[in-house]
Formats: sequence, structure tokens, C-alpha cells
Amino acid sequence: MTNQNPQTPEELAFAVELENERRAALTPEELAAEDAALAAAGQPVVAKRPKKLQKDLSEAGKVKITVLDGEKGEMVFDVSTLPAEIQTNLVPFGLGHKLGDAAAGRTGKDAEEAITKVFEGLVKGDWTVRAPAAQKVSLSDIAANLKNLGPEEQAAARALLAQMGIKIPEASVV
Repeated sequence: MTNQNPQTPEELAFAVELENERRAALTPEELAAEDAALAAAGQPVVAKRPKKLQKDLSEAGKVKITVLDGEKGEMVFDVSTLPAEIQTNLVPFGLGHKLGDAAAGRTGKDAEEAITKVFEGLVKGDWTVRAPAAQKVSLSDIAANLKNLGPEEQAAARALLAQMGIKIPEASVV
């Protein structure tokens, strides 16, 4: 998070969200190059949390889970062994989770549209329907567009961004 100077917990959360969006837009090669440059400069590299589980839902009625640092290997759970009441409760729970995932990172009408699109896909028998990603604005986009402004407009834009806890280094605009 080299482009922010968060002061409050809210600003920190926003800065982390912006940084995650910016990094999500990078290719694996760009991420590796950026991490190498950070490490070479002695700056902390953003570490991803390692996966703890591997899930396989490819076999109807079965859930296969492997705990990656566990000892049991692949564990298989057969839905048909569960009491009928539990099976009945799992359907709305799973549907709620699937639809909630569709709305992740979205708000208002955008979230509603994403949920509806995924549900309509499920009704048609398509498990893999995903709502298109929302448009992202990265800090590098902001910095690049600041170059198009005059000096007074750049100063005003920087002041506004600073009020929101977003700092664009001078060097990225020159």
C-alpha cells in the first residue's frame, strides 16, 4: 500500500480495499515483478493468506474436503447420510451462500442485479454463472489521469484525495 497514508481505521480499511482492487487487476507476472521490486527496496511484500482447504463438489451428493496441512487426506461427506431435516435446511443455506457470494463487494442495485443474474443461471441449470465484475478504478488510473490536469486542478484533486485518505506521490504524476 505505497500510495496511501491512512490515519483512521476507516481510512485503513478503504486503503486496503483500494490496494486489493489494484493488485487484483494485475497479471501474475506484474504481481511477481511488483513484489520483487518491493522486496529489493526493503519494503514489505503483501502476503496472501495461504489456502487451508481444498473442496471438490464435482460428484453429485458428495462433498470432498482436504485440509492442506492435515493428516487424513481427502475426506468424503455423503449428503444422503444426513437426516432429511438437515438436508432440507442445507439447500436454502447453500443457496443463500451462493447468492451472497454473487453480491460480495457490491452495493445497492449492482448487488441486486448480480444476485438476480446468478439465481436465473441456477434456474436454467448453470452453476457457474457469475455476474460481471464491477468496474474498478485503480490508484495508477487516478495518477495517470492527474497528468491530464493543469497544476491548479492537480493540487485541488490531490487535496480532495488526501481528505479521503488517498495519497498519490508527486513522482507518479510528473
